[in-house]
Amino acid sequence: MTERTEIITILNPTPAGVVPHDSAYKHTDIDGDRLLISTAKFDDGTPGLYFRTDPNGSSVPLTDLPALIAQLQVIADAARAEATA
Repeated sequence: MTERTEIITILNPTPAGVVPHDSAYKHTDIDGDRLLISTAKFDDGTPGLYFRTDPNGSSVPLTDLPALIAQLQVIADAARAEATA
């Protein structure tokens, strides 16, 4: 019997600088790839936006573009509010 070393990595589900917020935009495209856009805060307190997709990326139909743009503004406003809180 050979000895085996197993390495287990536990990743925090939310990367550093990402602030979970109800304003997040979540989308799953036709083949199941996901897109998440949420608020973020840089180390110096600067508000920002966080984008995450599955490795294959995620496609948003042009018909959904107006809703995505509107939600980006909501997320940006939330990020600014969180940075000043």
